[in-house]
Amino acid sequence: MTHATHHLRRPPFPSALTLIWDETEKACQSTRVPGTAIPIGDSGANVQKYLHQELSVSELDTIHDYLWMAGTLDGFRPLHWQRMMKRDIVVAEDPGLHLLWYDSTIFVKPLPACLLDYDFFVTQICPHEAVFTVACGFLRSYAVLIQHESDFRIAHNLGLLPQHMTWSQWAEFAYHIPNIPLSDVSERFRYGELRLSRVNLIYNVFRCRPWYYKIHRDYQSWFSYELGFMLVVFAYVSVVMSALQVMLTTSFISLEVSILCYWASIVTTLVIVAVFAWQFAGIVFIYLFSCFRALS
Repeated sequence: MTHATHHLRRPPFPSALTLIWDETEKACQSTRVPGTAIPIGDSGANVQKYLHQELSVSELDTIHDYLWMAGTLDGFRPLHWQRMMKRDIVVAEDPGLHLLWYDSTIFVKPLPACLLDYDFFVTQICPHEAVFTVACGFLRSYAVLIQHESDFRIAHNLGLLPQHMTWSQWAEFAYHIPNIPLSDVSERFRYGELRLSRVNLIYNVFRCRPWYYKIHRDYQSWFSYELGFMLVVFAYVSVVMSALQVMLTTSFISLEVSILCYWASIVTTLVIVAVFAWQFAGIVFIYLFSCFRALS
């Protein structure tokens, strides 16, 4: 990326909409990160470290080619819709969990106040492409999460937005955010909500890691989750095998059908053994991986 291109980047909102909320914050605007006590300093190293902690979704960017398995393009839905679907909205400070969901839970990261400051955006975010694209992705997701005043009230109650902000301020600010082109958005944020169980599966298959984020914190809940699916499969297979056995007991069945039933029973048995062997290997692998992490 050339130096000239850096100067072409601009915050996705006008400077007049900078949401600095009090005189103390305005006085400290050039010396520390908005909304924090972190000093900016001459090198800006503190700022970049903070932005990495608050915004980095690099682990999801590395699997962006497979994220279609876990979500849809631009698949964001507002907060009131999440409540309509009886989902628990859980505040998560880890940016890698933002808008990941499983069962009836969805994680949402609070919007960092520094993303609402025009001058900070120009000086600390625009010069860095990776930070710029992730910041635009977060803003774009929030423009969809908070579309109505009811969404705004939910966000305020959960502490997702700075407490000083009013609905009219947010509505005027968010009006400009949907204009962000997809080319300016991190690859993770080109997708909306992601199913956590499928992200875990992607990491397990394509990254050779047992999970992206461990949903279950004990083996009992993990066995209940994993073996529930296996029991359903076993029940369906049992019905099919019983039907084949009944067919073989009839006197008018042809030789071709008998051979077909024979091979079907062998293939089904082999598939069941392979699946259970895979499950057992997964259990051993997760146990050894957990032991290794604990010892290291």
